[in-house]
Amino acid sequence: MLSAAFTLAALAYALPGGAMDPLVLGIRLVKSAILIAVASVLIWRRQRDPVAGILALAFLCWTVTSSVDFTSGQVLPMLLDRLRFLLFALALVLFPDGKWNPRWTRAVAVASVAVFVIGALEGVGLAPTKLFLPLAIACVVAAIASLIQRFRTTSSETLQLQLKWVALGLVCGVGLILSARAGAALSGPRLGFEAMFQLGIVIVALGFLVPLLRYRLYDAETVISRSAGYAMLTATLVAVFAGSEALIENLGQQYLGSGIGQVSGAMAAALAAVMLAPLNERISRWAEHRFQRDLVRLKRELPELLAETPFDWSPRQIGEAVLPRICDAVHATSAGIIIRDQLIASNGVQPTDTGREAFESALELPLRCPFGGEQGSLLVGPRPDRTSYGKEEVRALQGILPPLRRALNHASQRDETRRREAARKRSIATRIAQMSKQIAALEMIG
Repeated sequence: MLSAAFTLAALAYALPGGAMDPLVLGIRLVKSAILIAVASVLIWRRQRDPVAGILALAFLCWTVTSSVDFTSGQVLPMLLDRLRFLLFALALVLFPDGKWNPRWTRAVAVASVAVFVIGALEGVGLAPTKLFLPLAIACVVAAIASLIQRFRTTSSETLQLQLKWVALGLVCGVGLILSARAGAALSGPRLGFEAMFQLGIVIVALGFLVPLLRYRLYDAETVISRSAGYAMLTATLVAVFAGSEALIENLGQQYLGSGIGQVSGAMAAALAAVMLAPLNERISRWAEHRFQRDLVRLKRELPELLAETPFDWSPRQIGEAVLPRICDAVHATSAGIIIRDQLIASNGVQPTDTGREAFESALELPLRCPFGGEQGSLLVGPRPDRTSYGKEEVRALQGILPPLRRALNHASQRDETRRREAARKRSIATRIAQMSKQIAALEMIG
């Protein structure tokens, strides 16, 4: 609370007076409120986590420095900006468990401290150099490289998901920040560029908040897939619009001898609208195959597995082969198959009973016959973080239900046939034994 109060005081000191546009002031205040809320949540929920504390202080400093025009020459925001860089670089090299992994991150931390000192001296006018910005960028790039190496060398699924969230926040947030700065430098300050800049800072903060709280970690692949799809679709449509507009205008000038005015823009917009649906389908499929490989593999490989199961497999054997793949694809802690109110197969649990009450399920998908009636259910246990499943996971599971139902139905019919055949053989054996006893008794009498 003291840090938030100090941030508010510094923000009030740093913001200029009546010369600021009210809309810009409102955007910056909304951003400041979000960053202070993120910092407060990190400090409250992760009180013993040094990385969360460092990030909270970095976001509080960023609250002030992102609302200041550094051409004004104010010393306090300049020093806070240098401190924000140091805290952010340290948080990157220590994320998420506060360990120096890999070992060369210690050198990055030492270099960041040295760069902070240089920047502070530049800020107060004691050092006439301009080395801070390029050196700070180099330190941040090295810190991000340590995150990439950590992702490639770790075997922990939780750590990989945490790093995916951070990567998403950094890519989207820094992309918006750089785009806003480039646009403002080329065409002058505008409200849209200001909103992009402040939104990028908020996205970076949220990209660290989610993995540190470990809430909805398992939605990282879905969010990354959608973000990449939307970004690719937007860039493609903009390229199509700009290219077709230039081409139409040049052709009009060449063959008509004059510009065709707004007609070229309208025709380019119409062409982009026509291409929206096919582009969206193709890009969505590409993003899904690239970032949601587990779900794609589940939808593609599981029907093939069920179609090629050995003829003598029982429903339990089919369930034991299918359920681990389902758990891996949707990150479920457990899964089970119910047929006629009996738990015939399960994964991730040790049931003490064979009924439905032996299984804790977060999602139940009925195995319905096409002609009506319900033959059983696919039960999916909760995620490790106890959050609900997304639409993509539910659709993927619903897509495998028909082949799973057919395979279980055929296996059940084969089991029933084998049971009847075994019962008939036992009955024949019993009758043969009885007849043998009768024949032996008659032979003794004879």
